[in-house]
Amino acid sequence: MSESKQRWRLVFARDDEARFLSHLDAVHLWERAFRRGEIPVATSEGFSPRPRLIFAAPLPLGMLAEHDLADLFLAERLTHPDLRSRLADGMPRGYRLIDLHDEWVGGPALATRLVAADYRLTLLGVSPDRLAPAAGALLAAASLPREKRREKRVTAYDLRPLLLDLQVREDEVAAGAADGVGVPAAGLWMRLRNSQEMGSGRAEEVVAALADELGLATAAAVREEETPQTETPKDERRPAEARALTPEAQDAVAPVVEMVRSVRERLWLAEELALRDAEGRPAAPSRLPSRV
Repeated sequence: MSESKQRWRLVFARDDEARFLSHLDAVHLWERAFRRGEIPVATSEGFSPRPRLIFAAPLPLGMLAEHDLADLFLAERLTHPDLRSRLADGMPRGYRLIDLHDEWVGGPALATRLVAADYRLTLLGVSPDRLAPAAGALLAAASLPREKRREKRVTAYDLRPLLLDLQVREDEVAAGAADGVGVPAAGLWMRLRNSQEMGSGRAEEVVAALADELGLATAAAVREEETPQTETPKDERRPAEARALTPEAQDAVAPVVEMVRSVRERLWLAEELALRDAEGRPAAPSRLPSRV
């Protein structure tokens, strides 16, 4: 283990080129980037010391990011320009450095300060006009009982305390998706709570709750029901455009909502969100019209 003499908070984005990397693969790419940039990263304790790079929250497979956070601990102090220059020389492909902040080495762990995350999704199979009342119903509900499934274990929990805000939008991505496959599409924005006691809200669970409210299925649920312990059928591995059905065929199957694009817009730390609320800023960026 090497002593940590400096702690930098990295603000970064993940683009399409890296969206299908697992969290472990992403960590390895970052570590390689530190070696290329000759960055003196502090290491952890144990028989196999690892570079001290702590992510606020792992990114789900396939999800893009615009303002994610990680803490990097250094064994030697570097100036802001020096570290930025070294990172720029070897950033992992598909990642962009947005900003750097010099933090107190002995400060609270990053994950314990994380309180919320904003997500922007594009859904196929449902129009904004139909989705808006369902979003309103979720926000008006006193509770939203759901189940988490991990291997053979099923855990019941309430999604409602984890859902802070939910807005339906008409956005350019959804409009393009609808035109491309001839089915309705909608944009969805949400803010989900991240809590050490209650856990973290998951965007796909909100989509599943909306589908239940509308009497629809989600693409993931359909695949799980059809192939519970087998490989995903070839037809389901094709892109949505290739799986568009004729009107006659659509009448013969249950309607499905599919999440075709997902972006984590921002991770919020407690002090940042409190400041934003105190300034009275809107919950969502103003660039897109709100429907709920």
